[in-house]
Amino acid sequence: MELSAILKIQKDFDSQHKINFNWDEHITEDNLLQLQFLMIALMGEVGEMANYIKKIVRGDMKYEQQKNHISEELVDIFIYVIKLTYQMDIDLESEYFKKLEFNKIRFNEFNNHERF
Repeated sequence: MELSAILKIQKDFDSQHKINFNWDEHITEDNLLQLQFLMIALMGEVGEMANYIKKIVRGDMKYEQQKNHISEELVDIFIYVIKLTYQMDIDLESEYFKKLEFNKIRFNEFNNHERF
C-alpha cells in the first residue's frame, strides 16, 4: 500500500469522529493550538515507546516480551506523523526523497573522511 493511500485512510478515519475536538483540522496561522496539540501527542507516544526501551535496557523487561508494545507505540507515532503531514499539507513522499538525496551527499562526505 502506498503512503498516499494510508494518508487517505487516516484522514477519512479522523473526519468520522468529531466530539469536542476537530481531529482533521487543517493547520494554519489561525489555529496553531492544533499543531501544538499534535506535537504534544506525538511526544507523548515517543515517551511511551522510550519508557519501554528504558525498562528493557535496564533489565526490568525482556525485548522479545515487549516488542509488541514497542510496535504499538511506533504505530501511534506513525499515525501522528501522518496526521501532521496531511494537516500541514506536506507532501511527505516528496520531502522524504529530497532529504534522502541530501543525506546521501552528507553521509558520503562523512564516509570519505578518516575517523579519529
